[in-house]
Amino acid sequence: MKLPIPWSLVAVAAPFVMMASTASLADDYPSKPITLIVGATAGGTTDALAREVAEGLAQKYDVPTVVDNRPGAGANIAAEAVANSAADGYTLLVAYTSHTLNESLFHEMPYDPIEDFTPISLLGEVSSILLSRPDLELENLQALLDYAADQPDGITFAVGGLGSSLHMETLKFMQESEVVGYEIPYSGTSPAIADLIGSHVDVMFAPFAAAMPLVESGDANAIAVTSPERMPNLDDIPSINETLNDYPTTYGWFGLLGPADMDPAIVERLNADVTEIMHGESGADLLEREGAEPVDIKAEAFAEFIVEDVERWKSIAEAGGIEKQ
Repeated sequence: MKLPIPWSLVAVAAPFVMMASTASLADDYPSKPITLIVGATAGGTTDALAREVAEGLAQKYDVPTVVDNRPGAGANIAAEAVANSAADGYTLLVAYTSHTLNESLFHEMPYDPIEDFTPISLLGEVSSILLSRPDLELENLQALLDYAADQPDGITFAVGGLGSSLHMETLKFMQESEVVGYEIPYSGTSPAIADLIGSHVDVMFAPFAAAMPLVESGDANAIAVTSPERMPNLDDIPSINETLNDYPTTYGWFGLLGPADMDPAIVERLNADVTEIMHGESGADLLEREGAEPVDIKAEAFAEFIVEDVERWKSIAEAGGIEKQ
């Protein structure tokens, strides 16, 4: 005769069954190929970091790890694809600053940058460089501020992409320095740089990788860096807040995220392994070449960073009068 099982025992046993199932999933991970979706074209910094992570994970886990480039719509296409994927750790997003910035630019977003994702690892933070046209021969930020104060019509800022993080940096700088400036928009960084070195515009914020060849060749002057302290490989260039006290730092960043509700054990494992990859010789060299610095934080701290960054960009966009599209 079968004896009935008391419901109290079922209730007690159920959590242990669920815990065993979850542990099994984490222990078996990964058991098939991993795909890293990137919202940028091949050849750029985000793509290079994605391939560094992919190679490192493939070696650690002995499973194929594929980089899938899906550029477009300010990286929204890639992010939406990951947000709608299974939360099993096999489809991940290599994101950059646009992930937290886009909510300040678009009325309708195909995803929530916070609620629809599981933050895993912050790959690196990157600062930009404030450049001036070569014929100005300005030695530091104070010299630029003095020059700007003497221009009755203000100075011109080249903006390599409206709504980009560099555009937001330009707005923030004008807000904090009270410099009278006018934004000259370009379709991207390259045409903006062309007009800067041709002395058609006065200044611009440029990414490290694009700025350094200009500084080394003398085609532009490096005025300051946006990091809170001088960069290790540019210690002769002051930070903005050496002149503008308490200048608020907003880093560009690169990170690894998954769909919402990923298994915490898988997230913890990925965080540890990806952090090790980016702090390894190859990863650290790549970050240095791109003017970025490795970051060693847990997934929970990365999640807090994302929430704060969304609010930072909103504040700058609203103060700058940015109209959502």
